[in-house]
Amino acid sequence: MKVTDSAQRFGFLVADIQRLFGRRFEQFAQRTLPMTRAQCRLLAYLSVNRGVSPTVLADILETPVQTLARTLERMEEEGWVRRRPDARDPRIERLFVTRAAVAQLQVARRLSDEVRDEALHGLTAFEAVQLTQLLQKVRRNLTHVVPTPLDTVVPAVLRRAQAENAANASARASAVDVLDEAGDDLSEYTDLRPQ
Repeated sequence: MKVTDSAQRFGFLVADIQRLFGRRFEQFAQRTLPMTRAQCRLLAYLSVNRGVSPTVLADILETPVQTLARTLERMEEEGWVRRRPDARDPRIERLFVTRAAVAQLQVARRLSDEVRDEALHGLTAFEAVQLTQLLQKVRRNLTHVVPTPLDTVVPAVLRRAQAENAANASARASAVDVLDEAGDDLSEYTDLRPQ
């Protein structure tokens, strides 16, 4: 296989490793699991985001809400996912993993460990740990700059209002800074002080 410039780029390399890892996982899962790779992935994210709404889960998984809804229906029929109304707003559904799904998720994790072992073949134990730590560091870096999916819970109108309030507060703070630099007494400009 010819190594291209794309294959040397970080994003392409990570995505291609994910693609190959996923295909290998599917090979194992077809013989062992009663669910698809996509369903395993959904359960994995749902197990660490218990009680999340379908809208937020769709954002986390980067899946259209309608596609997720169909998958959730099938998984609910199989007894792997349970929906409950939100305690404060019954229009919002909260999603939970069932005990039956937890058992399947444990099998999926063992399969994933087998694929990981194949993928890391030839690396020393130190290199494998170091690779994982470096990838976790990259993930943390991106987590700090990529908006969290929970931002989608706040309606767009409220997000705009919050952004406008933040901009107004920033403008007031800038005005105070300008006056401070000029040496003016701020006592008569109390409305310019940050609130």
